[in-house]
Amino acid sequence: MIRLPKILIQVPGTSANLGPGFDLMGLALDLRNEFEFSFSKEITKSITELKNGKPLPFSEKEDLVYQSYLSYFKKFLPNTTPPPYHCKMNLSLPLKGGLGSSASAIVAGLSLAREVHKRLEPATLPTEPDFIQYLAEFEGHPDNTLPAYLGGFVFAYSTFGESLRYFRKKFPSSVAIFVLTPEFHVSTEESRKALPKTYATADVIFNLSRIGAWMHFLDKRKFGDLLVGLEDKMHTPYRIPKSSPLFPLAETFTESGIGYCLSGSGPSLLVFLERKSVKSKQADLEEKISQVMGTAKIAYTFKRVKPDGLGVRIQTK
Repeated sequence: MIRLPKILIQVPGTSANLGPGFDLMGLALDLRNEFEFSFSKEITKSITELKNGKPLPFSEKEDLVYQSYLSYFKKFLPNTTPPPYHCKMNLSLPLKGGLGSSASAIVAGLSLAREVHKRLEPATLPTEPDFIQYLAEFEGHPDNTLPAYLGGFVFAYSTFGESLRYFRKKFPSSVAIFVLTPEFHVSTEESRKALPKTYATADVIFNLSRIGAWMHFLDKRKFGDLLVGLEDKMHTPYRIPKSSPLFPLAETFTESGIGYCLSGSGPSLLVFLERKSVKSKQADLEEKISQVMGTAKIAYTFKRVKPDGLGVRIQTK
């Protein structure tokens, strides 16, 4: 058997939808999950553990790294037994926080499998378009997996069995991004149940116009365009209804001219300020958040992040 090196894979977090771009738009963030894989003759069954020694926060059936790793072999190396590994994880992304923890695991598992494939049968390695297509198909949400893999802002779609189409852009440095994560979990599956099965034509047109505003913002880098581009009538009103503890916060942001959007299905929010106004507005922003979350008695974290422009990082030792 060929000797496999130790493989370190770092995957950025992601924020999907970005307001109106439901299942279409995503952004990579510089919050990273790290996965260290080692192989040896002594390892006869794949083992996963956290670097800090704490118990895994998911069951064996929920291990998306392992599931995607096995899936790659079924797809691209069906006659090869996947070599078992020892994985040590350092997880910075909250599980079920809407920041792409599932996508990071899928990207890690598929990227690991491809690295192993390179060493076992390099002549049968899938092309980059084929790999990206499968990466998008595995989870079904390319707005998460593609930014995690490619980095940057990604607009991606695949409908009616078409091949995946996407483009990638750099997020403007003139805008500062903050992540607000309330300490409660939201299941993507349950969150999707809150969405209507049909939408009014006017709401669809509204969202299409806001995606246009997003594209104009990415081109011209004007904060006012971003504020318009973040408006949404297709998922935010249903995932932050008036009964939600986040609703007063959303109202406060809107009244103050602060950009925000749910990150994926939530509960995390992305909050946007013009970078030149951060010094004058950040303290007031943090005070408003503290008041609303304190009234709701919800613990939270709030921190500034940067867009990630590199995507997955892979090192071998």
